[in-house]
Amino acid sequence: MHQAQQKKTLRETAISWFLRMQQVDYDHPDRGQFEAWLMMSPIHQIAYEEVAKTWEVFDSTEDLKSLDAAMEQKTFLDKKKRSNKITQSIGSLLAITLIAFASLFAYRSWQAQPIMEVVKVADIGQIKNEVLDDGTKLNLNANSELEITYFRDRRVAKLKRGEVIFDVARDESRPFIVDSGYGRITVLGTKFAVNRLQKLIRVSVDHGKVQVDALDTTGASLSAPLVITNGQVAEVHQNHPPTRTNQLASDAFSFTDGIITFDKAGLEEIAETLSRYRQPQVSVQMPLTSDAEITAVINKQDVEKFIANLPNMASVGIEKSPNQTLIRQSKN
Repeated sequence: MHQAQQKKTLRETAISWFLRMQQVDYDHPDRGQFEAWLMMSPIHQIAYEEVAKTWEVFDSTEDLKSLDAAMEQKTFLDKKKRSNKITQSIGSLLAITLIAFASLFAYRSWQAQPIMEVVKVADIGQIKNEVLDDGTKLNLNANSELEITYFRDRRVAKLKRGEVIFDVARDESRPFIVDSGYGRITVLGTKFAVNRLQKLIRVSVDHGKVQVDALDTTGASLSAPLVITNGQVAEVHQNHPPTRTNQLASDAFSFTDGIITFDKAGLEEIAETLSRYRQPQVSVQMPLTSDAEITAVINKQDVEKFIANLPNMASVGIEKSPNQTLIRQSKN
């Protein structure tokens, strides 16, 4: 019984890997885990080949047509005997396959159930440091909200707004995925930052490697993913594939020291970023005849001075009211 149970478990694992490999890209982190499992033992390779061959038989009408034609050429008795054997074999194989797939479905349903959810929030002007139960360290920039859901086979962090630095605890059995709306970042273990703005998502890697996907409204990938590593930065604009930029990754980590860094930033990015540190919110009056590209490094306590000095850096004016601070086109 013990040996039979081992074979059943091995078959279910092989089926699980086979189905998973039909869905993932060539450079997906799961493929490396699959290859490691495959090379672990010749038994794993044999089990996987049997699953692949079984799938081909049931998926190919041509094979079934050829089998039927061959059977017609035999005598009635031979055909009957062979038919019975084939029927029994196919019936047994089908029963085993159905049981395995039913078990796999139940197993995946079990894996898909969340086992824990936590929410981390940093208020306007507040920077927070957090350590999750799995050892992952977080630095939340001001006015940021993050919702983390733990599953048995993955960890999913939904960045609803703001900017977060992730120092992910490595767990190869549970990839860490950041969902930032129209961008998805997948990683096994590394330190990186994700900045969610209205019109772009910026991913900066301190060390390690992450995969960046641009998503459509259904959550499907728009294009091939972009892999970035140590010191690299990528941006995702809505409905566009991810692109690598020439910005310094280190700029994304400066807020932990109370430093705000802009690198050729437009006025909308500047307004949205400054709004994380003060009230009322900063907004831009649209349309602007021309946008600015501002590079600056400021202390967060100097936000008001920076706003007051904006007309000296771009052709804009500043209007303040109890409800908002407005960056508008210069009247000159």
